[in-house]
Amino acid sequence: MTEDDSIDRESLTSNTVAKLREICKKRGLLVSGKKSELVDRILEDAGVFGSSKASEDNDWEEGDALVMDDEPDDTRERVDRVISKIQRVVEAEVVEADILSAESNEAKEEEAVVLVSEDDQPSLVISMPSISSLGDRWKALAAVIVVVIIVGAATTVFLQRSSGFEVAKLSYGDEMDFQIIDSSINIDGEEMLSVFRDSTGGILEPACGEVSMDMDGTGSVSVTEGPNSGAVETTDSLGRTGFLAAEKRIRLDLEVDFEGRTWRDDANTECGNIRWVMSGNDLSMESTSWVELEKTEVKRTDTSISFSDVDSVTTNARTVTYDSAGLGGLGALLPTLSFPLTPIELHDFFGEAVIKEGARSSDPDLGWNSDWKWEVKKEFRDDTHGLVYPVYLNHEEIGRCYGHATILLHLQDGSPWPVKQVADIRLDKALQTNDCDFLVSTLSDELLPEGTLSITMTYSSISSSTGSSEIDWERNYIGSPNDGEDRPGTSTKRNWVDSMWDDSEIRQFDMEEAVSCLKSKYPNSQAALALESGGYIWRASWSRPISEPEWNMSWVDEDDASGWLVLQRSSEGCEMSSTGSNDRGEVTWNRDSIPSTQTLSLLETRILDPERYPDLSQYVQSGESWNLQAQVGYRLSVTEDNEVLSLLPGDLGDGKVTMTAVREWEQEGRERSVDLAMDSETGEMVIWWLIDSPSE
Repeated sequence: MTEDDSIDRESLTSNTVAKLREICKKRGLLVSGKKSELVDRILEDAGVFGSSKASEDNDWEEGDALVMDDEPDDTRERVDRVISKIQRVVEAEVVEADILSAESNEAKEEEAVVLVSEDDQPSLVISMPSISSLGDRWKALAAVIVVVIIVGAATTVFLQRSSGFEVAKLSYGDEMDFQIIDSSINIDGEEMLSVFRDSTGGILEPACGEVSMDMDGTGSVSVTEGPNSGAVETTDSLGRTGFLAAEKRIRLDLEVDFEGRTWRDDANTECGNIRWVMSGNDLSMESTSWVELEKTEVKRTDTSISFSDVDSVTTNARTVTYDSAGLGGLGALLPTLSFPLTPIELHDFFGEAVIKEGARSSDPDLGWNSDWKWEVKKEFRDDTHGLVYPVYLNHEEIGRCYGHATILLHLQDGSPWPVKQVADIRLDKALQTNDCDFLVSTLSDELLPEGTLSITMTYSSISSSTGSSEIDWERNYIGSPNDGEDRPGTSTKRNWVDSMWDDSEIRQFDMEEAVSCLKSKYPNSQAALALESGGYIWRASWSRPISEPEWNMSWVDEDDASGWLVLQRSSEGCEMSSTGSNDRGEVTWNRDSIPSTQTLSLLETRILDPERYPDLSQYVQSGESWNLQAQVGYRLSVTEDNEVLSLLPGDLGDGKVTMTAVREWEQEGRERSVDLAMDSETGEMVIWWLIDSPSE
């Protein structure tokens, strides 16, 4: 008995979506779609619906080649049939991450030739220019950064202008509405899942081990036409005003179905085999980015998400990221995580490469320097959008190292975005091959979570409109701050002794007072002995849960022994209320990687200035000081002391210190929390987020 003989709808339906996708992949079928679609696809391939292998996508019927003397109706029918088959082949290629060689392309085109009338002759030749608190989740955040670096979505490519039709550049007032279909995100592996679960405001809290998200809906992408010749004013990570920027906005309205495994126990410590299903959810997201004109830098990105389940229970989240140079341009990189999931800005990505049949990134005159490779196929008539050029994007480094990343674009005259985009991405460092670049391999080993992340996303344009004037990039204007203006300098930085310097006049019982009291009153404690022998306090949080303030401090010594303690201010100076030890080696000691930092006093003064971060200060400030519910402190992250990690791009291999603050409170039957992280070296805000969910 063959495998197909045992396939029936009941047995297939009992499988998970992830398992069905694996079956589809083994059979060379599309892996996108809902569970019912996957089942139908497998059944059809197995012949249950009467189909046979003779009619697969790659088998062309003799009558599929069209000639000019066909009758009009017959020609239209044959064109539609051939194009349909071309589209299926195209989609299958994307799913399998298989970009055909030039030789195979020629063979394929000989099998299926589509001749069109003179009025429908290829008309488009395109020329385009190229392209949780933070502390507690630093490793996960670093993993996100590494993925973005490897994918290369933020890479800028400067190319020489060539002759040909230029794609429409972005203009103030441009807008496109699109439909999202056959889209899903699949996560397999607890470590990978935890990266996402920790940032969803509790939406994925029931899930463990694996989860799948199937999505359909609509969206829009637009550029605001502002009052300053199209531009708008914005602020930067230092809270400075006066920058002119192009305001880019994307909105998604999705229906989302979740499925995965759930916890075996109430404490969420053991993942079971019980299925967790959450269907009929609504997810709305609106994200606005401000890209400064002169230097074309992303100054700020503000993203709001609203999630409502089938019972209309709603969770809201807002995240604001900044272009913080001190963290490798985190604010600019994070928005590029949506690179395959939102319409690609053609002008920013491709550069001035001429888009015509046969053009490819390997053409010697282009000087293409991105790991994203691309190739333009034969123009054809899409049933929805008319004449389009299909362009295949394939990320070579990801293919060599851990999976695949492919994108299919349909490009059309006059549109600054593709009229159709199909993305298929799979990341799994267990798939690493011997061909993987040494540095990339090291990055993935050190920073990428264990597990698999698979993304399939298809969008198709519904309508579009053109703005009034092209965005004037590199525009000079008066009023923006100079680079060094209102920026903390090196003169105010201080080297660590036992901890990050505090010097606060706002808060009672500052860090210096707490450390001094610890050493004098508890000289034989593990923490005091560690500090006296070269150790340091790598994390600390100040709060006022009782009448007296307290510090929760985590320490590490040069032998990688570590632990924590809670020290309260008292009439006798201080009182140690609790203490504990970590497993040896749980925290890495590397004093040499600790950078000099600004003081907590200087940073908190800037945060609490309502003129700098008005949207944030309302949540953490009370008068001229911190809200009494706020916890304030810092966190140091260091890498292991080895030569390999010294090769990390930028300063990702160096130690990082962030000032952190968090506040949790209940308001009108809703639980709310706000977190922030500021770069302690530069005084730049990195990120802050607000989560608003129903009270239990």
